[in-house]
Amino acid sequence: MIILFLIILLIVVAGIFVMWASSWPGGLTLDLGNGTLYEFELVWALLAILLFGGLLALAWSLLTGLVTFPSRFSKSRKVSKTKAANKALADGLLAAEAGDAALAKKLSKKAAQYAEDDRLKLLLEARAAEISDDWSGAERAWGQLARLPGGQLAGLRGAASAASARGDSLSAEARAREALELKSGADWPFNSLFDSQVAAGDWQSALQTLAIGEKRAQIGGEPLRRRRAVLYTARAAALQHSERKEAQRLLAEAIRSAPSFPPAAWHGARQLMIDQKIKAAHGVLELGWKARPHPALVQLVRRLDTSATPKVIEDRLRSLIAANPDHRESRILGAELAMEGRDWLNAVKALALLVEEKPTARLCLLLEKALRGYGDLTEAERWGRMAVTAAREPEWSDIDPRGGAFQYAPRDWARLVYAFGDAGNLVHPRYETSERELDASRPVALPAPSGNAGAPKPPRTEIVTPPLDYVPSED
Repeated sequence: MIILFLIILLIVVAGIFVMWASSWPGGLTLDLGNGTLYEFELVWALLAILLFGGLLALAWSLLTGLVTFPSRFSKSRKVSKTKAANKALADGLLAAEAGDAALAKKLSKKAAQYAEDDRLKLLLEARAAEISDDWSGAERAWGQLARLPGGQLAGLRGAASAASARGDSLSAEARAREALELKSGADWPFNSLFDSQVAAGDWQSALQTLAIGEKRAQIGGEPLRRRRAVLYTARAAALQHSERKEAQRLLAEAIRSAPSFPPAAWHGARQLMIDQKIKAAHGVLELGWKARPHPALVQLVRRLDTSATPKVIEDRLRSLIAANPDHRESRILGAELAMEGRDWLNAVKALALLVEEKPTARLCLLLEKALRGYGDLTEAERWGRMAVTAAREPEWSDIDPRGGAFQYAPRDWARLVYAFGDAGNLVHPRYETSERELDASRPVALPAPSGNAGAPKPPRTEIVTPPLDYVPSED
């Protein structure tokens, strides 16, 4: 439509020009050299010149069009091919993300025919292999991509994931290590290498990788310190008895990194106990209690020195309470000491308040023991029955039936690296699998009456403030 309008406009303009130019005086005389003269009016001469110029321009356009036709044809084919390749790549990647393995493979072959960028072809090939669970093929494609400019980091990441998926942890770790040596802001090489080393129980290598992550600002703060504490403790726990000097050094590093990690304090004190460094061991336990009280630390304080008198043990336990007096575990320990001193009334009061806050099987058993000592057998039996169905305590589950604590398998240490390292959680697998743990009423060993004491004193009959769910008998 526009072209037709321009043609009509041109004809109109030409007509107006002819009408206007026809009034011009003069003309054009053409001598061809043979004695004959040709005379033209000026307007027709101008029109002839314009027509000749137009024909010449048209001829030149046709000539240049013939000369440039091959290149324009090639360029057109290239554009068409690029469009087809882009469409095949886009459709193939979308099919891969949608999980259509057959379509993704078909489109990857089509893209290989048209696409000129090998990186995109290999990317689609690798993704198509992954959704088909062809991890060897995926690793091969990712490996080829890693050798191309600009595709090294992505290729190494894909190759590491594929190797890990087919169970080759050594290859996955090697690819992650290669990527970690590259200058990049990506954090996956650190995470991938660290995860593979932790999963393999290679605590020393994991510590070295953690140091690299700290240097590159890919991890820091409390997660860094807590992860390091777990790794130091796990490595120390795996050492032989003859290597206890190294174990003590590692555990000291763990306590410095995160004093709030009870296994570090427990294992550190235990190593010092072996060397008969009782005072130092108690100092470590007190430091751990101040940062994060744990019932396993109490059990170890009771066994620090087999020759210690009950008074010495009590003083050590009271020093723990003084280090963190308001904590729940300190209040429980205070109630246990009251029972050891046969102060049943204060023991029942303290435990009743604790039960109101959070009733657990451990507290129910302790309250049962205190009530029996006080002389209220009916209420003691009721709390004993309640202990059967009450919730368990994750902290108490760390202690096994023989009184040992924090005896983790390598996979449990690996889990703690993240559970405690990243979130500060400390849960023993025994808690989740409902394995047997130490009887909460067993650790309280009552001292024998003194030699000058007569018959056992009857329990005091003062009225005890019951817990909120205390229902007195109607009798």
